[in-house]
Amino acid sequence: MKDVMDYIKKNLGLEEERENKEEQETIIVPEHSFYEIILTKAQGIHDIEDALSQITEEKNPIIMDMSYIDDDPEEFKLVGGKLKNFRDTVGGEAILLCKNGKKVVIITPPEIKLVRK
Repeated sequence: MKDVMDYIKKNLGLEEERENKEEQETIIVPEHSFYEIILTKAQGIHDIEDALSQITEEKNPIIMDMSYIDDDPEEFKLVGGKLKNFRDTVGGEAILLCKNGKKVVIITPPEIKLVRK
């Protein structure tokens, strides 16, 4: 009986449609298979520069506690300038996550978009 059903399907063209569907299946492989999210505490401007180079070269987002830098207003202004320059030239994002006491920032490469809700 199965042979008869297969014969009918083949003659009606139903068998070919199923084979074509299997051939049309598309597999999408992402360029960057995973992202490592780096958590760090910035002790100074050199940590910010290292983090920004990590983001541009390795394409990994960084969540950074900047509470130590907040103590020195001049260094905090320099960091703000570095982050603004990064956003303008590279196209990445830098967003303040905490406001109450701690200064935690997430910095991402342009390939990762942050959605604000």
